[in-house]
Amino acid sequence: MTVFFKLLMTALGVVLMAVGVVITPLPGPFGVPIILLGLIILLRSSMWVKRLFVKLVHAHPKLLGPLRAMLRPGAKVVAMLWLQALRLERRVLPKERRFLYRFRHDLKAILRNRRPRPKPAALTAHKPRKLLSY
Repeated sequence: MTVFFKLLMTALGVVLMAVGVVITPLPGPFGVPIILLGLIILLRSSMWVKRLFVKLVHAHPKLLGPLRAMLRPGAKVVAMLWLQALRLERRVLPKERRFLYRFRHDLKAILRNRRPRPKPAALTAHKPRKLLSY
């Protein structure tokens, strides 16, 4: 990469992260993906940002470890976000007010009832047909 391209990508990453921080208080989760996109661009274009990020991950593994895992290629982002939501709910809400775990199980029960039920083996057994002779 040329120096100009690296500087341009670094500036774009910083701008995206700043925009993400500004729109984070708005309703909806629109700030976090923009911040992550800016962080990805910064990490790809700047070596000193990579070093700083790795140092911060080693200093605060519980806080930044999931973020680092989400930035890996082939990461299961939805599963990680679900786990983080459960962890946050466990820390913030008392046990009787937690709803995400119950919501997941209720949703699974609803989806389970929508699937066609398997037919009993007696009905699906192969019956020999008469051969037609022509």
